[in-house]
Amino acid sequence: MAVIRRKIARSSRKTTAKKSPAGSRRKIVARASAPVREDRLLQALQQALFKSLSHSEGEGRSPIGVAAVFVQSFLQLTKVHAIAVYVRDEQTREMVCLAEAGSSDASVAGQWPAGLTQAEQQARISLGELHGIRLHRIGRMDGVVMFHAGKSQRVPSRTALSLLTAIEPWLSVLLDHARLTVKYAAKILRIQHMEQVSDLLNSALGEQEKLRRALDAAIRLVEAEAGALFLGTGDGSLRLSAIGGERAAGLTALQSNVAAGVHRTGQAVLITHGAQDARLVAGQGWQSVLPVASLVSVPVRMGARAVGVLEVVNRRSGKPFSNWDVLELASLSNQFGLAIDNLRRGPVGEAGVKESLKP
Repeated sequence: MAVIRRKIARSSRKTTAKKSPAGSRRKIVARASAPVREDRLLQALQQALFKSLSHSEGEGRSPIGVAAVFVQSFLQLTKVHAIAVYVRDEQTREMVCLAEAGSSDASVAGQWPAGLTQAEQQARISLGELHGIRLHRIGRMDGVVMFHAGKSQRVPSRTALSLLTAIEPWLSVLLDHARLTVKYAAKILRIQHMEQVSDLLNSALGEQEKLRRALDAAIRLVEAEAGALFLGTGDGSLRLSAIGGERAAGLTALQSNVAAGVHRTGQAVLITHGAQDARLVAGQGWQSVLPVASLVSVPVRMGARAVGVLEVVNRRSGKPFSNWDVLELASLSNQFGLAIDNLRRGPVGEAGVKESLKP
């Protein structure tokens, strides 16, 4: 019996000895496979971004387009509950959502502001199931990427956050590149609109038609919903000479308290919060046609004398006008002044306008 016990003991030792290396190998393989999986996720995410952006044009290469591709790709690879990309608006300096994907549950969307608040204080966000990181600041590009963990996601939140950290520098560069691309494209378009205004005002069209078409080009230049050109009269008041824009269709009469003040003082006016400005009275002027959120009003000069006012309201994007819009419209107003001077010196057919422009 003793022999039998010894054999059994040896057999147990052999069995244990055989199993131990195999178990160790499995642990080693398991540990080695974890970073490979993360690397593969990162590679798949990079490829998805590159493939989509390399075949996209226009809006697809804008910051919104880049962010949309990123959130959809990240969501598909990780199956997180929801993900969002926020960047700081260059004009208002407020954080705005470029793109989000995943759950449309209001309780999830309601947590994004808390994440933004924490991102102001630290680089990483960790609020329960909400995780995220700040984007590297590049130039004026500043933002945050956040995701909300879910029960059905493919990877642990720690892995998802690690993946986000790895892709973040690349995403920051893409977003900033897209921002600059859109910005310079917009500047080129604005230059073209300014040249168009100049060409119209120096064309062989009738003088009144010149002013109307040039006003339409000025409205497109600053992407406004509507605009008007007012000319001074002999008694110092203003009268509507031309009006344009999608929100001013059919409008034939208009008065503007702001334009009257600009004509009187010769100083341009920029209003960025129309609802809070006492100069915009409900039911009067533009407010009788549409709610005014933002407005730019600049004097039209002949030499040193203000002979009219060029005024635009509401940017189509919903964003307020900026000082840059004021400068651009002011430069155009000088060209309007030259055209009005020609109008005053023109044939008798424009007598009504000439009379209103006499010193």
